[in-house]
Amino acid sequence: MKAIYPDYYKDFKCIADKCRHNCCIGWEIDIDSKSLEFYQSVKGDFGNRLKENISLESEPHFILKENERCPFLNCQNLCDIYKELGEDKLCQICSDHPRFYNEFEGKLEAGLGLCCEEAARLIITKNEPFMLIGEEENPKGILLLRKKVFRILQNRSLSVSERLNNISSLFGTPVPCFDIFKWTAVFESLERLDESWTQLLSKLKTGYGNTHRKAFAEFIKQRETEYEQFLCYLVYRHASKAEFFEDFVLYTFFSVLSFELIYNMGAVIFTENGDFTVNDQLNIMRLFSSEIEYSDENFDIILNKLEDEIFI
Repeated sequence: MKAIYPDYYKDFKCIADKCRHNCCIGWEIDIDSKSLEFYQSVKGDFGNRLKENISLESEPHFILKENERCPFLNCQNLCDIYKELGEDKLCQICSDHPRFYNEFEGKLEAGLGLCCEEAARLIITKNEPFMLIGEEENPKGILLLRKKVFRILQNRSLSVSERLNNISSLFGTPVPCFDIFKWTAVFESLERLDESWTQLLSKLKTGYGNTHRKAFAEFIKQRETEYEQFLCYLVYRHASKAEFFEDFVLYTFFSVLSFELIYNMGAVIFTENGDFTVNDQLNIMRLFSSEIEYSDENFDIILNKLEDEIFI
């Protein structure tokens, strides 16, 4: 099967204990059947520890400890399974994260998810245009349409907002002008994991960032590449799932809505701090990915409401 992946994909390496937002904290960690069979065969004290910390209810998973820590995340924030049994004995979700895979038409597309801070750094701080390794020179159908969207998004002679408006030339329909106040209320209605995400939504809903929006636009002008990379990531990750043209339009406009949300959150932080660092940007995008992309329920709610707005 032909593999396709972004040019930064193979540069990713887990930063382990240096990570400020550990993926072994706050997430339910499911165990695949092959790993479960192996864990149940491990003998001795560590084997007993494995059995004591695995729940077989519903989907097999590790039983999280205090502060929702994985029971095998030690006090140095390193993995005891990795240490005791080796990297190849990690369960699939731990081995794969933050990688994602989309399989279609005899191709396997791989990427890195923004919910991981190191992956986000690789994706968003990359100055060179997003590029795919293994991509067909003359793609057809949805993939050809996606390539055209990439070209529009990467036209650096225009502002990001102007680039987004130019997408309408492909779709024959104007790019929506999203009411960010209304959509913030939608995001607030979803299940939320992180209190800092809730706080950002609350401030955005009050219009907190509006007073300095023009100043923020001027401030961030030299860093528009960050939004370009964010948009290309979203289109790459989601638009290839489209079966029909309308699906592709929906996923693309989801990317536009996501940009509007992230941009306005940046204005909130700029208003609050008088500054907006690259780390601020990465943190907002990481939160967005964790809260929306990594919750099937939240993602589907947003898509359904977006579909109602676009195709009503």
